[in-house]
Amino acid sequence: MRLAGSEPRREPDAAPRIAVVGGGLAGLAAAVAAADGGAQVALYERGPRLGGATWSFQRNGRWFDNGQHVFMRCCTEYRAFLDRLDVADQVAEQSRMSVSVMRPGRRPARIFRTGAPAPLHLARSLLRYSPLSVADRIRAVRTALALRRLDPDDPATDETSFGEWLRSRGESDRAIAGMWDLICLPTVNLRADDASLSLAAKVFRTGLLDDADAGDLGWTRVPLGALHGDAATRAITAQGGDVHLQAQVEAVGDGPLVMADGKRVDADAVILAVPHDAVDGLVPAGTISGQSELADLGISPIVNVHFVFDRQIMDVPFTAALDSPVQFVFDRTEAANWSQGESGESGGGEQVVAVSQSAAFDEIGDRPAELIERYQSALEDLFPPAAEAEVIDAVVTREHRATFAGRPGTRRLRPGPTTAIDGLFLAGAWTDTGWPATMEGAVRSGNLAARLALNHCRELAESPPDQSSDDISEQQHSSVKSADERERLSA
Repeated sequence: MRLAGSEPRREPDAAPRIAVVGGGLAGLAAAVAAADGGAQVALYERGPRLGGATWSFQRNGRWFDNGQHVFMRCCTEYRAFLDRLDVADQVAEQSRMSVSVMRPGRRPARIFRTGAPAPLHLARSLLRYSPLSVADRIRAVRTALALRRLDPDDPATDETSFGEWLRSRGESDRAIAGMWDLICLPTVNLRADDASLSLAAKVFRTGLLDDADAGDLGWTRVPLGALHGDAATRAITAQGGDVHLQAQVEAVGDGPLVMADGKRVDADAVILAVPHDAVDGLVPAGTISGQSELADLGISPIVNVHFVFDRQIMDVPFTAALDSPVQFVFDRTEAANWSQGESGESGGGEQVVAVSQSAAFDEIGDRPAELIERYQSALEDLFPPAAEAEVIDAVVTREHRATFAGRPGTRRLRPGPTTAIDGLFLAGAWTDTGWPATMEGAVRSGNLAARLALNHCRELAESPPDQSSDDISEQQHSSVKSADERERLSA
């Protein structure tokens, strides 16, 4: 039988059809890689814009990102993705890693690297790091060397918290808060006491300890929506692909197939690139290994408070903060004043800064006015010019479900890219990439899913058909029937 809305089996020499469900960074990477591999791509995104956790919006003539994102030189697949999208010139990258650390009423400290080989490249920085006592600095060097010996892929490391491991090595509360959390919070989106040692070891080894230049930082000079969503759309459509926004995907089933906006979309392969807590509502039970436990991955929120000051208050592109409610502050003036094809310039000397708060469990429910007042006061403590400046505009953005919570024991909950449905593959920073929920992890997952989907399509093309185009299995029929029933009930 043939269902209404189904498409006939493609000709053997036609381009393979790959459907991608989800337009976050993982889905965009998967769609671009699949299109580059010769597939006819259709991307379905339920929201009005692409980018997932990296979207942008305009307010009062300025651009704001929903959250702040940086990358490291070790993020090789993410950086290659930017090259592929022809937007590498729209990011800034440090020649040598350097992070300013501000404290109210104190001279800034700095975490930096020298030109020495790893791990000696950080020794001078650690031994001079003024927020810690001399004893804590010496101990930090020893702890860094011990971290370098850990294997992030050892299952035992995922059963321990990073904070517990640090304390077992004699690290003080001040050292954990004053140094180790500065890296753990923005990368794992949890404090050291809550984070998996496996994920922390991955971050510190790959990003800071194994190679001297791995931790050199980069950030976007344009809105994230332009860097990722707009550029990926151009890459996909230039190769004949389709991008469907505000698409209501009701189910993904055997075939593989996608039920979108009440219609069945047949494909040779499907890549499901949605958040982990959305998967169970789209696929049949048992499709994914450990599917019933996906909720145990949890969530960790992020809050950003964006300020437009009438003058410059900070003279660095970003800074961490200690002894303050603030975690990180970013100068986003250039991106805020961006226009198509042109870098932004400060309008009338104003400066746009964003306060970024990871693992914001205690703040996610606070009223915008409370957050704005709290962080304006904190910025005045960190940057004296802010006390004299006028706030022209302020806006709060929240990502309630920004990332999965990389707590101890979560590695076993993260599935690989394959599923029980032939031709259906998973992508997302929450899958088993070995990385925390970062842009690099998202792109890696999308690239891997695309490779597997393209290989699957090649195998299909090389094998004789085992059924007519008018036949579907009972399982397929059940999946579609269930989706149709959900459609009628929702109506």
